[in-house]
Amino acid sequence: MNSFAHELMNKVSRKGSVLGLHPDQILLGMLVKPNLWQQIDMIRVKHPMVKNILGMEPGQRRASFLDFFDPHTNQYKLRNQVEAAQRKPASMQGKFDKEILHVDERVSICYMIYLGHLLRIFPKPGDPNNTWYSYVNLKNNLPQDEAAHASTLMQNYLHAVNHALTDNNWAAADDALQQIKNYQMTNGAAVIPSQSKIKAEIFFNESSIFGRLTLVYLLMGFVLLILAFIKIFVAKANVTLLTRISAVILFIGFLAHTIGLVLRWYISGHAPWSNGYESMIYIAWATVLAGFLFSKREPMPLAATSILAGLTLFVAHLSWLDPQITNLVPVLKSYWLTIHVSMITASYGFLGLGSLLAFITLLLFAFKTKKNAARVELSIRELSLINEQTLTIGLVMITIGNFLGAVWANESWGRYWGWDPKETWALVTILIYAVVIHLHLIPKLKSLYAFNVAALVSFSSVIMTYFGVNYYLSGMHSYATGDPVPVPAFVYYTVAAMALVILIAFRGRKMQTQLEA
Repeated sequence: MNSFAHELMNKVSRKGSVLGLHPDQILLGMLVKPNLWQQIDMIRVKHPMVKNILGMEPGQRRASFLDFFDPHTNQYKLRNQVEAAQRKPASMQGKFDKEILHVDERVSICYMIYLGHLLRIFPKPGDPNNTWYSYVNLKNNLPQDEAAHASTLMQNYLHAVNHALTDNNWAAADDALQQIKNYQMTNGAAVIPSQSKIKAEIFFNESSIFGRLTLVYLLMGFVLLILAFIKIFVAKANVTLLTRISAVILFIGFLAHTIGLVLRWYISGHAPWSNGYESMIYIAWATVLAGFLFSKREPMPLAATSILAGLTLFVAHLSWLDPQITNLVPVLKSYWLTIHVSMITASYGFLGLGSLLAFITLLLFAFKTKKNAARVELSIRELSLINEQTLTIGLVMITIGNFLGAVWANESWGRYWGWDPKETWALVTILIYAVVIHLHLIPKLKSLYAFNVAALVSFSSVIMTYFGVNYYLSGMHSYATGDPVPVPAFVYYTVAAMALVILIAFRGRKMQTQLEA
């Protein structure tokens, strides 16, 4: 119920609470006093055209459930717009259409809660499949006496809660709740989690570890980055103490990140990298790990990985990724999920570190002057050598992961290789990075500038393997169905920024230092 309440707020309101109330209180309030909660602004609406249809103020962020229905005819205000958006293929849906569908989903969730359909808390006695029903669907699925008994338990609880809200005496409500719990234990004990798992899941929900780490990683990453640049460009500056303090804070955050992954693994019963959200938080973890491995003498790798991890966690908590803990689909119920997927996704952290180090190195090329040339060239050489080691580890990991994936594919689908888009792009990524780490063998491409440009640009193949295949190509590893979603606007800005840095760094490329073979 605690998880359900948090997921409700995440879906409907996109915030942790409403009116300062806990998600558990909000869910219970929607069940006990639906008429009151239908008047409270809690459904997130972003698009100005949708706000205009609902009659909202321009600065108003949330609407009430009743705002979606005409007070005179009781007609759903978004009905025509929802039907029009549903008829369009994904590639033709604009921002308005997508917002209409998102808002409609939020309204539907609230509607199902008010009706009681989503609250499936009563197990069917003697059912080998452990089927559970909501209290409003008992009559059609349970024997008459059993349905009446379960329905009475729920009504007694809601009635007791309603009274407790008035006189603040929760004894009767607690007793009624205990009777529901006894019913569950009698008829559905086989699927009820242990008390330790329940406590772990509630702690996981309330702590919001990954969401809070986003700010920690970003803040400490930028602090370390600034300190690293000060160390390079200000010869007399002593930033050792501040650097160590920042690194210690990051290490504490990394330990919390590790604990969060372990908790999610314990709660779900499977490795926490089985879907888009989980793989993102795991990649962020692997990225920070890579930073600590390569920051013994130089704080720049840790700064880069912290920023990348923070951005990764930020993306993971956007609306298009669902943080809900779910069961595995049959094909993923294999020990290969732990081995293959962990190896592949961890490699993205190392390759991502390489890309960020390359970007920072190109910035050093751009800022190099005759006055600071000696110190900057030394930093460029050190970062490039670290980058080569990072990319080598990432390449080895993604190569091993790809071979292990072929073994898993043979067990699951009866073939080692099928030129599936995911398989193909993983191979493309391997080939691209194999070229990058061997550039020093090509005389005309032996410069540090060429290596860092290649390391920066090559990460686009990882992005294509991870995101592009999932949302643009149809295959056994992807979510696409033939209609590609629009490319986000920030992608074009990112490409433009990378191109600009590469061009500015071009003037500082003439260096005698070369990447060691």
